[in-house]
Amino acid sequence: MSIKRYHSIKHFEGIWREEPDYSRRNFWWPFRKKKDSYKEKRPGAMRPEHVKNRIREVGLGKQIEILRIGFDGTIDDMPIIVEIIDITQDGFTGRIVNLERRMIEGATEKLVYAKKGGGIINFNYADGDIKDISISHDEELLEQERNVDALQQILSALETGDNIIVAYYDGKQKGTVNTEGVLLEKTNDSGIFSMKIEKINRIELENKITKQFDIQNDLVIDIEMV
Repeated sequence: MSIKRYHSIKHFEGIWREEPDYSRRNFWWPFRKKKDSYKEKRPGAMRPEHVKNRIREVGLGKQIEILRIGFDGTIDDMPIIVEIIDITQDGFTGRIVNLERRMIEGATEKLVYAKKGGGIINFNYADGDIKDISISHDEELLEQERNVDALQQILSALETGDNIIVAYYDGKQKGTVNTEGVLLEKTNDSGIFSMKIEKINRIELENKITKQFDIQNDLVIDIEMV
């Protein structure tokens, strides 16, 4: 048994009473720190509040890349590129950026399948399947990486009537397009040329598209002869 210290003794109604030393009293604190009850639905995913804050930080109208985690825990090989068109308390809505699909469907009466899909997709913050969200910098990267002089040389070597493939980035629609068709005319010095687009992403168009390009001012990525 431990020995307690006492600092004084008092007499009360004929009874000797020992008064304990309260300076060494041990207190019990009833309030405990709450444990974090959040459980990851898919390991490695962003927390719902982090997704919400990130989307609000980016804002409406911005183009973002979303990397998701599948049901089996595997991370997608390629991110989904969407334009944020709505933000709510519970989630956000994105329009999938796929200019190729839009152009194909606009020039074809039949329903077609286009690589990467398209349309609108809704995201709920509580889904817990988003690995990463980043702002898309496709336009800046393509501008830095393309070789304008090499494109000019390729154009100079081509003749009108040649079958060509042209890859370019549409700044207004915020998407890349791979086209195939016939070179109609060109000016070697200025780098301006026009072509009749017959295929987009290797899909034959019912209604052919005539388009003019300016290598200097348009974001032409690549020119090849078929």
